[in-house]
Amino acid sequence: MRIVIEDIPDDLSAELALGILSLVARHQPVATGATAATVLMQSDWTPERAAHLLRDLPARALAILRAVVDGSGWADVGTLRGPQGEETWKGLNATLAKVVNRGARRGLWPDGIRLPLTPTAHPDEERRIRGFAMSSEIVAVFAQALCTVDGETVRPGPAVHTPTRLDPRDR
Repeated sequence: MRIVIEDIPDDLSAELALGILSLVARHQPVATGATAATVLMQSDWTPERAAHLLRDLPARALAILRAVVDGSGWADVGTLRGPQGEETWKGLNATLAKVVNRGARRGLWPDGIRLPLTPTAHPDEERRIRGFAMSSEIVAVFAQALCTVDGETVRPGPAVHTPTRLDPRDR
């Protein structure tokens, strides 16, 4: 038998998983191997988890993540540097890893959840970054989380310039 339970708040998921295993064990001994009872928990980004991450990111890292979501999962270094090339984006992986690890310690998401952004190396130079990518299956999740966070008070800070047709700086 397979039972699927969805949309459980993150703060209840571990408790619920233990409760389900306890219930199964009362009616049938928990076995090992192919007949074992297993409770799988979602271990990827949800809109709630993504919103927690966004609230904890420094302004510059938040702007970069926003640029990647606005670019449907991709932002190149030209976009990240801004119109005059003045913005810096170095250290983003370390910042993301630190915030993701802190969230895991707080129990906001499972330990070992993947980083939402992946640097893409330049084909000619391994240490040179071409931009950042986000997996297509989580772009919509982070877009929804950005809408949630945008409705809240957001810390002021430097932003990455993302050109649009209506932007007077592009004329």
